[in-house]
Amino acid sequence: MFALSDLADVGFPTGIVALTLWFGVFRWNSSRNNARHLPLPPGPPRKYFVGNINQVPTSGYEWLAYDKLAKVYGDLIYFSGLGNSVLSINSYKVANDLLDKRGAIYSDRPRLPMVKELFGWAWNLIIMSYSEGFAEHRKLVQQSFQPQIVTSYRPVVVREVGVLLKNLMTKPDDFYDHLKSMAGAIIMMITYGHQVDSMEDEFIQLAEKVRETATTSPGSQLVDLLPILKYTPSWFPGQQFARHAVYVRSLSHDMRTRPYQQVQAQMAAGTARSSLTSKLIEEHVTPTDHSKEDLIKNVAGVIYSAGADTVVTALVHFFLAMMQYPEVQERARQELYSVVGHNRLPEFHDRKDLPYVSALVKELLRWKPIAPLGVVHCTADVDEYQGQYIPKGTSVIPNIAAMLHDKDVYPCPDNFDPTRFLGDQPSPDPARAAFGFGRRVCPGRYFADESMFLAIACILHTFHISHPVDTEGRPVDLKIEWSSGLVAVPSYFPCIIQPLPETRKLVIDAILD
Repeated sequence: MFALSDLADVGFPTGIVALTLWFGVFRWNSSRNNARHLPLPPGPPRKYFVGNINQVPTSGYEWLAYDKLAKVYGDLIYFSGLGNSVLSINSYKVANDLLDKRGAIYSDRPRLPMVKELFGWAWNLIIMSYSEGFAEHRKLVQQSFQPQIVTSYRPVVVREVGVLLKNLMTKPDDFYDHLKSMAGAIIMMITYGHQVDSMEDEFIQLAEKVRETATTSPGSQLVDLLPILKYTPSWFPGQQFARHAVYVRSLSHDMRTRPYQQVQAQMAAGTARSSLTSKLIEEHVTPTDHSKEDLIKNVAGVIYSAGADTVVTALVHFFLAMMQYPEVQERARQELYSVVGHNRLPEFHDRKDLPYVSALVKELLRWKPIAPLGVVHCTADVDEYQGQYIPKGTSVIPNIAAMLHDKDVYPCPDNFDPTRFLGDQPSPDPARAAFGFGRRVCPGRYFADESMFLAIACILHTFHISHPVDTEGRPVDLKIEWSSGLVAVPSYFPCIIQPLPETRKLVIDAILD
């Protein structure tokens, strides 16, 4: 959690001056429009000067910390201080009431000086505010990932899933890298027409470097609470974050521009493959009009930067679940054998006849949410909810993990159980929360769902996944940690992946092809 002791990290004079100015300007801001004197939502006890903003969880596994606080203060938890206010939502009903039904108020993004201004990610649609061109950018992304358009990407997914199967057979211990390579290859071909042959590809390596820097949640840094700190020079005592920002900013620039420039050069040479970027350039850029180039760079860049993370993280969780729940793995495989047989790989059209495998995909989204806290929203105006006052400019954090582990909605939430989505009274589809809310729902959700389904079905059809054991046959104790940041990425863990005799020939044929 952020604490006042963190001021030492920015230098005593800088921290004190910034904090004093900030407090003097915004001390009364949260209540000046509260004409009816409504109470604020409940939260931890507030102290003079800093309120309770120092109790906002920021030290890892934040979703668990918010859930623990929710058991004390309820589904809405409010933090305020230093001119900032944060609202944590811990139930789907409240998230639906506010983020879905009151989208006009709850769909903006906060300023986020660290991520946007210092790291250089202001061009990224995921954190873009309405005033920064959100509507125009989202329209282009949505058009590219409508359900009917997503089906045109299937040949790319089929090809790269085949490569994944080949890699799992030849080097099973490197499954984590194989998943990254597969997801990255799909995104790069669709977005830029770029063929990825291995993890050593320059653009896959660039994405890896970016992923390594994404270890903090937006809004958790001191500079997000005291934006004036961004004006202090990088050499100033305590400005480690500013020096790090210079490096991250260079990665952001490369991710946005380098693959775009490659497509431009290939189009000029007549060698470009058809892709989202090449089509957008053809539609919007002329020799005399380059006004849409930044828009196209931004749209392609956000697909590149975020498109693979969902699929990779979900599939890593899939391997973990199959290790821990062998009975689920076997039931899914038997369903595949009964529908698909042993002479071919599963295909997209099989899905309608594979209810258990489809339920397994849903359970993956629920069991280990990919983005446990989603992306922070921001109120564009004051609001009232259940007799409580919510100030304008409040950062709103949806605790998606808590919603998808609500025992009243999903009994025994820690268990991996696809049957909860089958039968006459199935549990609610976790996609209603897992991909975000309202006007900020993930536009790539249909594509992610299709990619996950085919990869999972093909892996189950051709490989057996089991828990590693020691020399005495006892299961090895796995020490897995999840990262902070937008996506909760699990650390590497060992896994036994063996080709099944019944379908081994299918993988060998894929290798030969």
